[in-house]
Amino acid sequence: MARIGKILLLVLVLLILAAIGYQAQNVAMIGWDSVVEYQTPYLTNLPRGSAAEPLARRVILVLVDGLRLDASRNMSRLNELRQRGADLSVRTGQPSLSYPSWTVIASGTWQEMSGVTTNWYEGEVQVDTIFKAARDAGLPAVVVGGQGWRKLDGSHFTDWIAVEGPEEEGAPPEEWAEMDTESFRQATAALEKYREGLILVYFGGTDALAHQFGGTSSQYLDEVQQVDDYIGRLAENLDWEQDVLIITADHGHVDIGGHGGWEWSVLHVPLVMVGKSVRQGAYPERLQVDIAPTIAALLGLPIPVHAQGRPLVEMIEASADAKGRIGVNAGLQLVGLYDAYAQTLGVRPFAGEVLTRYRERLARGEEGVLSSMWEEITARAQAARAKRFWRERLLRLPIALGIALVPLSYLLLFRRRWRQLLLPLGFALLYFVFYNALFFGRGYHWSLSAFNSEAQIEAFFNERLLDAAISFAVAGLALALVSWKKPPLQALERMTTFSFFVGYILLLQVDLFYWLYNIRFSWALPDLKLGFKYYMDLLQMVPTGLLGVIVAPLGVLIGWGMRRWRIKKVAQD
Repeated sequence: MARIGKILLLVLVLLILAAIGYQAQNVAMIGWDSVVEYQTPYLTNLPRGSAAEPLARRVILVLVDGLRLDASRNMSRLNELRQRGADLSVRTGQPSLSYPSWTVIASGTWQEMSGVTTNWYEGEVQVDTIFKAARDAGLPAVVVGGQGWRKLDGSHFTDWIAVEGPEEEGAPPEEWAEMDTESFRQATAALEKYREGLILVYFGGTDALAHQFGGTSSQYLDEVQQVDDYIGRLAENLDWEQDVLIITADHGHVDIGGHGGWEWSVLHVPLVMVGKSVRQGAYPERLQVDIAPTIAALLGLPIPVHAQGRPLVEMIEASADAKGRIGVNAGLQLVGLYDAYAQTLGVRPFAGEVLTRYRERLARGEEGVLSSMWEEITARAQAARAKRFWRERLLRLPIALGIALVPLSYLLLFRRRWRQLLLPLGFALLYFVFYNALFFGRGYHWSLSAFNSEAQIEAFFNERLLDAAISFAVAGLALALVSWKKPPLQALERMTTFSFFVGYILLLQVDLFYWLYNIRFSWALPDLKLGFKYYMDLLQMVPTGLLGVIVAPLGVLIGWGMRRWRIKKVAQD
């Protein structure tokens, strides 16, 4: 009976692992959907602040999709503009995808607050934008670009000039080049028509070619040079006594093409400003959320109410009084935003008291004061965010500990035979060696940049499932071959313990992420590098859990067969 009871217990363990593997795919989809369908809680109705006197008549914002910082350094016409104006780089947010980054540029609001987290975002953005601020002030708010811009911000424009690209992602390079040529032609006409306000000119062919051929490919770099020529020709038609030209990108690309993740080449993009009221010089890196507030300051517009950045007043030539008004307006806007933010997080408002200490110096237009105030407010906001995280982690701790400790009861079967665990544990670790060799050996990272286009996502995840299945089968069958001399019950015990260790090690990693961030994200986005790993761990649990009920008895059968073969061979000899 003891023997039968042990067999039943081992079978039960395998079935539990299979059930966990089956549920892992559901948990994975909960996490995926929580990012894709993230519902921001921060979009409160906030009053728009005051305007100031305009420092420029017109701002032309040129967005070169997917332009890497290193590629921009080889653009001769852009380098000429760098020498005449402000030259710096900006850091994007994550996910570093197009729709989220366009929203950051237009609103000054990070993805976690705007709610625009992927290119599957539906409807218009709910945050305030610089287009809307210009439109409401009676200025032209014009976009030369594709349907994506109209989808996100269409009602905020006074005019949308459509530039359509190829219907197929893998279209020939010349078709993407023609799209950028059309953007240039339409932008030239728009500059003739609109002599004031905000005009955005979007070049999208560079991004498409980086996806198709890679971020260091000749096709991509050739198109970058073509767009560089267009930028130079647009600049020739501007009045530097009235206009400001700003050139930037939404994100970069990894070398093989792709973005969305945390890689340096993806997160750091150029920002060049030249023209009226722009102070010449090279500046330290700033943030992508600073672009919209800076445009507002140049055009004399109220800062978008959800902007988390600040006007880059250190790059603006203006009187102390003018800078003082910009600084006070920015301070009041940040107070309105972050005091509402604090209320949503359930902490005491903090931004107003910070502004009180800086307000007089801000009003005098002192250099560096706006930056210092912004840094203190954002640091307080980050501390409030971290405080809520830790409060929730404390509540999740008992469940997380239970998830980590309860499975260890299985090991009580070995309380007098701990050394019997070493071989199954070693082969479980061998599984992780095989799997990670397949993953990292292909050049992948725990990053959304791993898949180069949306069409590749399903295939990418299916490949990871296959990698896990192959690695588990290889490691498990190798253990079976090593264990062929063992009696069937001992072999089953060893194979079951191997399956347990693979599942338990994956479970510990998933459990750690659960403790840190939960499985649903209702008020904050998790660390997306860890989030990607969490998703990969859950995907591994699916085939490894389900295959355990096959590999374990198969290992017993292999041992039985090899012993029979051995006996037969000895009898023949």
